[in-house]
Amino acid sequence: MQHLVSSTLGNLVKTLFLRFLKLFYSIGGVMCIFLLAACSGTEGDSGADVEQTQSETATPEKSQTEEAEKPTSFDSYEDYIDYIADVHNFEPYYKTVFAFEELSNGVTDVPIEEVKAMYDEMKTAFDYVLVSENPLFYRGKYDGDPSFVDGYEEYLAADPKMKTQNPINMVSFDWEGKEIMTTPLKTVLLGESVFNRFDDSIEEGRNLQISDFTLKEPDEPISIVLGNAYKEIYKIGDIIPLELISEVMNFKVVGFYKANVGFSMDVGALHTMNFEHTIVMPYFIPEYEPVGEAAVFQHAFHIAELTSGYIKIPEKVEEINEDTFDDTEIKVEEIAERNDLSGFYKIPFWPVGFVWETDGIGY
Repeated sequence: MQHLVSSTLGNLVKTLFLRFLKLFYSIGGVMCIFLLAACSGTEGDSGADVEQTQSETATPEKSQTEEAEKPTSFDSYEDYIDYIADVHNFEPYYKTVFAFEELSNGVTDVPIEEVKAMYDEMKTAFDYVLVSENPLFYRGKYDGDPSFVDGYEEYLAADPKMKTQNPINMVSFDWEGKEIMTTPLKTVLLGESVFNRFDDSIEEGRNLQISDFTLKEPDEPISIVLGNAYKEIYKIGDIIPLELISEVMNFKVVGFYKANVGFSMDVGALHTMNFEHTIVMPYFIPEYEPVGEAAVFQHAFHIAELTSGYIKIPEKVEEINEDTFDDTEIKVEEIAERNDLSGFYKIPFWPVGFVWETDGIGY
């Protein structure tokens, strides 16, 4: 068990660092964000093609740091509602969070089949959107453009007194306790109900499709669409090995987005999701039995997060009230009870939201 302890502790630091930076530059106290370590998987220097010649100390373009430099706060719930009511094309949602802390024996205790059934019911009962920013990790020494690195802009913008760690070439441990070097890459996971919003945003190749949302074998390549900046590095059909959660998986490039594609989301839709330097992958459902500790951990965590998504609020923003929230919370709990998952879901009271229609996510 010693290698499990060292692996978990090493990656706890890595994951907490990334999640803390994202939380620090969001609006504190609005969202219930639960932190969980993602343990590292198999060894090796995978994904070498992602390297470029630029130094890791290069500074991203100004537009990539603007979001971290414009913190917004609200004095009250009413002020926040007034704000989002004036945001053009804002769609309000309630965030759902799977409560990992309620598992008595940790992540591997996730009731897989029950969560899958819960997910299916949520998609039927609600207009349910699944969007996640969990990064894929490059293994080995990363010498590429830091614009592709998740958390790098936040690291540059952080107060020097915070002593935050550079996310490039972080040292952690694999499941055997071997020291490894990893770098998180900007990644967006899209659910089945949202990927086709970007069908008209493809410059080369194809967009994701429904068949990409199931994975029959662990060595089957996972389809990905890359941001426009990746066109200088990869081509259609390239296979890229990257760490998903605790295992290295194969990812196949099927398309590239046009320039300036993205959307905004989260609190007040203030968080810009720019695809330019981003890997976009399907939030797939694995249809195989995991083998080995790392695979079991990844399987459980990935499936549990299927139900950490967004429930669209049908009311107009100015009509949202306590009854709106209570009705949503009750329905979620009823579905959870039917699937023996009562008490496993948290829903923050403040609505978040998306702006899907933009005039382009520019620089």
